[in-house]
Amino acid sequence: MEIAEDLGLKTYNITANQLPSIIVKLLKVGRPFYLPSVDELSLPDIAIDQVILVIIDNFSLYEVITYQPTWMIKNLENLLLIDTESKMKSLSGPMLESTFFSKDSLTFNLLSALNFNGKQVKAIARKEDIPKITNEQSLVQTEKSDVNIYVQAIKAINRNDLLVLHFADFDEMYERYSMNPPEDIASKIIRRTDKWLNLFWQQSIDGTVMLVVGNDGKKPLEMNLQGQAAEWKRANLPIGFIKFPK
Repeated sequence: MEIAEDLGLKTYNITANQLPSIIVKLLKVGRPFYLPSVDELSLPDIAIDQVILVIIDNFSLYEVITYQPTWMIKNLENLLLIDTESKMKSLSGPMLESTFFSKDSLTFNLLSALNFNGKQVKAIARKEDIPKITNEQSLVQTEKSDVNIYVQAIKAINRNDLLVLHFADFDEMYERYSMNPPEDIASKIIRRTDKWLNLFWQQSIDGTVMLVVGNDGKKPLEMNLQGQAAEWKRANLPIGFIKFPK
Protein backbone atom coordinates (compact mmCIF):
# COMPACT_ATOMS: atom_id res chain seq x y z
CA MET A 1 0.00 0.00 0.00
CA GLU A 2 1.46 3.37 -1.05
CA ILE A 3 0.41 5.15 2.15
CA ALA A 4 2.35 2.67 4.25
CA GLU A 5 5.39 3.05 2.02
CA ASP A 6 5.22 6.82 2.37
CA LEU A 7 5.27 6.44 6.15
CA GLY A 8 8.28 4.10 5.96
CA LEU A 9 6.44 1.19 7.56
CA LYS A 10 7.30 -2.48 7.16
CA THR A 11 4.03 -4.05 6.07
CA TYR A 12 2.52 -7.48 6.68
CA ASN A 13 -0.76 -8.81 5.31
CA ILE A 14 -2.70 -10.99 7.76
CA THR A 15 -6.26 -12.07 8.45
CA ALA A 16 -8.25 -11.09 11.52
CA ASN A 17 -8.24 -14.71 12.65
CA GLN A 18 -4.43 -14.57 12.99
CA LEU A 19 -4.49 -11.90 15.70
CA PRO A 20 -4.81 -14.36 18.62
CA SER A 21 -2.06 -16.49 17.07
CA ILE A 22 0.30 -13.49 17.13
CA ILE A 23 -0.28 -12.90 20.84
CA VAL A 24 0.01 -16.60 21.72
CA LYS A 25 3.31 -16.81 19.85
CA LEU A 26 4.71 -13.65 21.43
CA LEU A 27 3.96 -15.02 24.90
CA LYS A 28 5.48 -18.41 24.06
CA VAL A 29 2.27 -20.36 24.68
CA GLY A 30 1.56 -23.37 22.51
CA ARG A 31 -0.74 -22.54 19.61
CA PRO A 32 -3.93 -24.63 19.48
CA PHE A 33 -4.19 -26.51 16.17
CA TYR A 34 -7.35 -24.63 15.16
CA LEU A 35 -5.63 -21.21 15.28
CA PRO A 36 -3.93 -20.24 12.00
CA SER A 37 -0.15 -20.10 11.78
CA VAL A 38 1.74 -16.78 11.73
CA ASP A 39 5.10 -18.16 10.63
CA GLU A 40 5.28 -15.58 7.84
CA LEU A 41 5.57 -12.75 10.38
CA SER A 42 9.00 -11.70 11.62
CA LEU A 43 8.23 -11.84 15.33
CA PRO A 44 11.16 -11.44 17.73
CA ASP A 45 12.60 -14.72 19.02
CA ILE A 46 13.30 -13.31 22.46
CA ALA A 47 11.59 -13.44 25.82
CA ILE A 48 8.57 -11.15 25.85
CA ASP A 49 7.65 -9.92 29.32
CA GLN A 50 4.47 -8.08 28.44
CA VAL A 51 2.09 -7.49 25.54
CA ILE A 52 -0.05 -4.36 25.58
CA LEU A 53 -2.93 -4.70 23.12
CA VAL A 54 -4.66 -1.39 22.39
CA ILE A 55 -7.86 -1.57 20.34
CA ILE A 56 -9.19 1.71 18.89
CA ASP A 57 -12.64 1.74 17.32
CA ASN A 58 -12.95 3.50 13.95
CA PHE A 59 -9.23 4.07 13.56
CA SER A 60 -7.39 3.45 10.30
CA LEU A 61 -4.62 4.70 8.04
CA TYR A 62 -6.95 7.49 6.99
CA GLU A 63 -6.84 8.88 10.54
CA VAL A 64 -3.06 8.46 10.69
CA ILE A 65 -2.59 10.43 7.46
CA THR A 66 -5.20 13.07 8.29
CA TYR A 67 -4.38 13.82 11.92
CA GLN A 68 -0.67 12.88 12.01
CA PRO A 69 -0.33 11.31 15.50
CA THR A 70 3.35 12.04 16.06
CA TRP A 71 4.33 9.19 18.36
CA MET A 72 2.52 6.52 16.37
CA ILE A 73 4.11 7.58 13.09
CA LYS A 74 7.62 7.72 14.54
CA ASN A 75 7.49 4.59 16.68
CA LEU A 76 5.00 1.99 15.45
CA GLU A 77 7.20 0.85 12.59
CA ASN A 78 5.51 -2.46 11.69
CA LEU A 79 2.13 -2.25 9.98
CA LEU A 80 -0.42 -5.05 9.79
CA LEU A 81 -3.02 -4.82 7.02
CA ILE A 82 -5.80 -7.00 8.40
CA ASP A 83 -8.05 -8.73 5.89
CA THR A 84 -11.58 -9.73 6.92
CA GLU A 85 -14.22 -11.85 5.22
CA SER A 86 -16.41 -8.82 4.54
CA LYS A 87 -16.78 -5.14 5.45
CA MET A 88 -19.24 -6.12 8.17
CA LYS A 89 -16.53 -8.32 9.69
CA SER A 90 -14.33 -5.20 9.91
CA LEU A 91 -16.64 -3.61 12.47
CA SER A 92 -15.70 -3.47 16.14
CA GLY A 93 -17.82 -6.40 17.36
CA PRO A 94 -16.71 -8.97 14.76
CA MET A 95 -13.09 -7.80 15.05
CA LEU A 96 -13.17 -8.27 18.83
CA GLU A 97 -14.61 -11.74 18.38
CA SER A 98 -11.91 -12.62 15.82
CA THR A 99 -9.24 -11.41 18.23
CA PHE A 100 -10.44 -13.18 21.36
CA PHE A 101 -12.40 -16.18 20.12
CA SER A 102 -12.06 -18.74 17.31
CA LYS A 103 -14.70 -19.65 14.76
CA ASP A 104 -13.14 -23.15 14.68
CA SER A 105 -13.54 -23.82 18.43
CA LEU A 106 -16.60 -23.43 20.61
CA THR A 107 -14.52 -23.26 23.77
CA PHE A 108 -11.44 -21.17 22.92
CA ASN A 109 -11.01 -17.72 24.38
CA LEU A 110 -7.66 -15.95 24.20
CA LEU A 111 -7.73 -14.52 27.73
CA SER A 112 -8.94 -17.76 29.28
CA ALA A 113 -6.37 -19.84 27.37
CA LEU A 114 -3.49 -17.60 28.45
CA ASN A 115 -4.75 -17.57 32.04
CA PHE A 116 -4.99 -21.38 32.01
CA ASN A 117 -1.35 -21.50 30.87
CA GLY A 118 -0.20 -19.45 33.84
CA LYS A 119 -0.20 -16.00 32.23
CA GLN A 120 -1.48 -12.95 34.06
CA VAL A 121 -4.07 -11.25 31.85
CA LYS A 122 -6.38 -8.26 32.19
CA ALA A 123 -8.76 -6.41 29.88
CA ILE A 124 -10.13 -2.93 30.57
CA ALA A 125 -13.14 -1.96 28.47
CA ARG A 126 -16.72 -0.74 28.48
CA LYS A 127 -19.31 -3.13 29.95
CA GLU A 128 -21.16 -3.65 26.65
CA ASP A 129 -17.98 -4.88 24.92
CA ILE A 130 -16.98 -7.48 27.51
CA PRO A 131 -18.96 -10.44 26.03
CA LYS A 132 -16.99 -10.03 22.80
CA ILE A 133 -13.70 -10.19 24.74
CA THR A 134 -14.21 -12.97 27.30
CA ASN A 135 -16.80 -14.89 29.31
CA GLU A 136 -14.66 -14.81 32.46
CA GLN A 137 -15.59 -11.69 34.39
CA SER A 138 -12.61 -12.09 36.71
CA LEU A 139 -10.26 -11.26 33.81
CA VAL A 140 -11.84 -7.89 32.96
CA GLN A 141 -12.39 -4.50 34.49
CA THR A 142 -15.23 -2.33 33.22
CA GLU A 143 -14.99 1.43 32.87
CA LYS A 144 -17.37 4.01 31.38
CA SER A 145 -15.01 6.17 29.34
CA ASP A 146 -11.67 6.22 27.54
CA VAL A 147 -10.28 8.53 30.22
CA ASN A 148 -11.17 6.05 32.96
CA ILE A 149 -9.67 3.20 30.92
CA TYR A 150 -6.46 5.23 30.55
CA VAL A 151 -6.28 5.93 34.31
CA GLN A 152 -6.72 2.25 35.16
CA ALA A 153 -4.25 1.23 32.44
CA ILE A 154 -1.49 3.25 34.10
CA LYS A 155 -2.03 1.18 37.25
CA ALA A 156 -2.08 -2.13 35.35
CA ILE A 157 1.01 -1.69 33.15
CA ASN A 158 3.89 -4.04 34.06
CA ARG A 159 1.59 -6.19 36.21
CA ASN A 160 0.27 -8.46 33.44
CA ASP A 161 1.61 -10.64 30.66
CA LEU A 162 -1.24 -9.37 28.46
CA LEU A 163 -3.01 -6.07 29.05
CA VAL A 164 -5.94 -5.31 26.74
CA LEU A 165 -7.29 -1.74 26.44
CA HIS A 166 -10.32 -0.90 24.31
CA PHE A 167 -10.87 2.76 23.38
CA ALA A 168 -14.08 3.94 21.70
CA ASP A 169 -14.10 7.76 21.89
CA PHE A 170 -13.04 8.18 18.27
CA ASP A 171 -15.95 6.04 17.06
CA GLU A 172 -18.40 7.84 19.34
CA MET A 173 -17.15 11.16 17.97
CA TYR A 174 -17.74 10.02 14.38
CA GLU A 175 -21.28 8.92 15.23
CA ARG A 176 -22.06 12.12 17.13
CA TYR A 177 -21.04 14.27 14.17
CA SER A 178 -22.39 11.94 11.45
CA MET A 179 -18.84 11.03 10.37
CA ASN A 180 -17.93 14.70 9.79
CA PRO A 181 -16.43 15.92 13.08
CA PRO A 182 -14.89 19.37 13.44
CA GLU A 183 -11.19 19.01 12.71
CA ASP A 184 -10.13 20.51 16.04
CA ILE A 185 -12.19 17.97 18.01
CA ALA A 186 -10.93 15.01 15.98
CA SER A 187 -7.34 16.23 16.27
CA LYS A 188 -7.69 16.67 20.02
CA ILE A 189 -8.91 13.09 20.53
CA ILE A 190 -6.26 11.51 18.31
CA ARG A 191 -3.45 13.60 19.88
CA ARG A 192 -4.66 12.62 23.35
CA THR A 193 -4.69 8.93 22.41
CA ASP A 194 -1.25 9.30 20.83
CA LYS A 195 0.11 10.79 24.08
CA TRP A 196 -1.41 7.92 26.05
CA LEU A 197 0.33 5.35 23.86
CA ASN A 198 3.61 7.21 24.29
CA LEU A 199 3.18 7.21 28.07
CA PHE A 200 2.30 3.49 28.12
CA TRP A 201 5.49 2.76 26.21
CA GLN A 202 7.67 5.03 28.32
CA GLN A 203 6.45 3.39 31.53
CA SER A 204 6.59 -0.18 30.26
CA ILE A 205 9.34 -2.61 31.26
CA ASP A 206 11.95 -3.91 28.86
CA GLY A 207 10.65 -6.83 26.83
CA THR A 208 7.32 -5.18 26.08
CA VAL A 209 5.47 -5.49 22.77
CA MET A 210 2.75 -2.97 21.95
CA LEU A 211 0.10 -3.96 19.42
CA VAL A 212 -2.35 -1.25 18.32
CA VAL A 213 -5.37 -2.49 16.32
CA GLY A 214 -7.92 -0.32 14.55
CA ASN A 215 -11.30 -1.34 13.17
CA ASP A 216 -14.25 0.22 11.30
CA GLY A 217 -16.27 1.14 14.38
CA LYS A 218 -19.42 -0.29 15.94
CA LYS A 219 -21.70 0.22 12.93
CA PRO A 220 -21.37 1.22 9.27
CA LEU A 221 -21.14 4.99 8.83
CA GLU A 222 -20.48 6.89 5.62
CA MET A 223 -18.15 9.88 5.53
CA ASN A 224 -18.78 12.78 3.15
CA LEU A 225 -15.27 12.78 1.69
CA GLN A 226 -14.00 13.88 -1.69
CA GLY A 227 -10.91 13.21 -3.79
CA GLN A 228 -7.87 11.45 -2.34
CA ALA A 229 -9.28 11.37 1.18
CA ALA A 230 -12.29 9.40 -0.07
CA GLU A 231 -9.97 6.94 -1.85
CA TRP A 232 -7.92 6.42 1.32
CA LYS A 233 -11.02 5.73 3.44
CA ARG A 234 -12.55 3.34 0.89
CA ALA A 235 -9.25 1.45 0.47
CA ASN A 236 -8.67 1.04 4.19
CA LEU A 237 -8.54 -2.35 5.80
CA PRO A 238 -8.51 -2.76 9.58
CA ILE A 239 -4.94 -2.09 10.65
CA GLY A 240 -2.48 -3.01 13.34
CA PHE A 241 0.82 -1.50 14.41
CA ILE A 242 3.43 -3.49 16.30
CA LYS A 243 6.29 -2.04 18.32
CA PHE A 244 8.80 -4.59 19.52
CA PRO A 245 10.95 -4.37 22.70
CA LYS A 246 13.09 -1.29 23.18
